[in-house]
Amino acid sequence: MYTLKQVCEMLDLTEHTVRYYTDEGIVDVKRDKANRRLFDEQSIDLLRGARYLRGLEMSIGDIKLFHELCKQDGDDAIKARLDILLKQFKKANEEPENAKLRVEYLKHKIEKEKKILNHLILDDKNPHKKHYD
Repeated sequence: MYTLKQVCEMLDLTEHTVRYYTDEGIVDVKRDKANRRLFDEQSIDLLRGARYLRGLEMSIGDIKLFHELCKQDGDDAIKARLDILLKQFKKANEEPENAKLRVEYLKHKIEKEKKILNHLILDDKNPHKKHYD
């Protein structure tokens, strides 16, 4: 059994994160007589998986569901896990397009700010210079 501090050092997670995962039910832990969290190898594996899935920007709800499905046998559980991963894959593939849109928006805003700075157009972003009725 491992303490919270040991697990955090082992997995490079903050105590807050590990507590959050246990409070959300992503990882079940045992408690000692002083009510401190104790982690076994299975808990550590689940935390390692949660860290990895969060790194893929999977939601806490999906991670919890994924872990619950991992505890189940049968093709239905495997298909449900696959569906979660496919949903995450689709989301990840949409990110480059969203990033391109953000870049284009920023280019537009930067050009506008340059024009304002060079007094080519009025500064209509400053609420102190606007006239409100």
